[in-house]
Amino acid sequence: MPESNLAVISVNGLFAAREARQALQNGLNVMLFSDNVTIEDELALKQLAHEKGLLMMGPDCGTAMINGAALCFGNAVRRGNIGIVGASGTGSQELSVRIHDFGGGISQLIGTGGRDLSEKIGGLMMLDAIGMLENDPQTEIIALVSKPPAPAVAQKVLARARACRKPVVVCFLGRAEPPADEQGLQFARGTKEAALKAVLLSGVNKASLDLHPLNGALVRDVRALLTPQQKYIRGLFCGGTLCDETMFAVLEKHGDVYSNIQPDPAFRLTDINRSIKHTFLDFGDDDFTNGKPHPMIDPTNRISRLLQEARDPEVGVVVMDFVLGFGSHEDPVGSTIDAIKEAKAIAKADGRELVILGYVLGTDLDAPSLEQQRQMLSDAGVILASSSTNTGLLAREFICKGEEA
Repeated sequence: MPESNLAVISVNGLFAAREARQALQNGLNVMLFSDNVTIEDELALKQLAHEKGLLMMGPDCGTAMINGAALCFGNAVRRGNIGIVGASGTGSQELSVRIHDFGGGISQLIGTGGRDLSEKIGGLMMLDAIGMLENDPQTEIIALVSKPPAPAVAQKVLARARACRKPVVVCFLGRAEPPADEQGLQFARGTKEAALKAVLLSGVNKASLDLHPLNGALVRDVRALLTPQQKYIRGLFCGGTLCDETMFAVLEKHGDVYSNIQPDPAFRLTDINRSIKHTFLDFGDDDFTNGKPHPMIDPTNRISRLLQEARDPEVGVVVMDFVLGFGSHEDPVGSTIDAIKEAKAIAKADGRELVILGYVLGTDLDAPSLEQQRQMLSDAGVILASSSTNTGLLAREFICKGEEA
């Protein structure tokens, strides 16, 4: 196809770098979905792409939207003037969905792969993508989203953002407190705040927005359901950044938060098959996906873990995400709803109420229907969150007995 200018590559990680290198050498931009690619190969590929003025999205890049076309995982969002650069797949999806929900629209969404802001890679693709969006006539505002970056790389990216001719909103998840806003550069603690700042810059009237404030009455009702023994949260996530955002919110109020993606090695699970205290699992991480489909496509691993957690008398709240859109399971809630009912029945038979908090990432334009998916969960007794940010805030409050809600 001589008219093509982009290659999407998804092959075994052992062969992925070779295929990506060949595409770049032939003048093609690359989106590399494959994981299990060495960081040395990633660096070499991104250096080659930089020399050629091409995009090297990935490896392990699951989300992009170029000129309105979603690649791999993505959601149906309106076109607009906000460009996103994301070093996180579901983080980019969540940001685009919240922008859509707030009345804004997306010009481009460029994924970089989750290791781009590591010390070794140095933000090569995020820096190049900022430049591309700066020169894109459809883009008037730029939003950056990432899991926690290496500190030196974060400073490099911020320096480039300050030099950008267009306003930039930065959401580096996991920072204890974002810096103060500057001229042309705004900071957000989470994806919801980043979306809000971006749409306000794009001209949306704040007075017209439903900001979905936290429901204090709901928090009090849930606390009353839990026994004193039910003191732990278990997060079972398909999306890595959705897992991160909820986990970081819980960390602000509770210690002893373990995960297979915990930045703190002291709280990194040594056995991913056994939860400890508050545990948050990213089922899309290499720990779970090596040789298996991503959980946004096949939820089997997560379903079995849900039933395992339901048998633990110390678990009060289970948090789950359901990601709609292109590339995802055609019925993510429907594929899990029987297991949800079974998990709640297991706890009920033991004299407990298992609280399941669900978040459906999607828009009113997605298929399957966002409202139908949410209604299915609600009918099964699942409590619904309105955003990734609110998921974390609700989860951490549900288990704080004795506090003012």
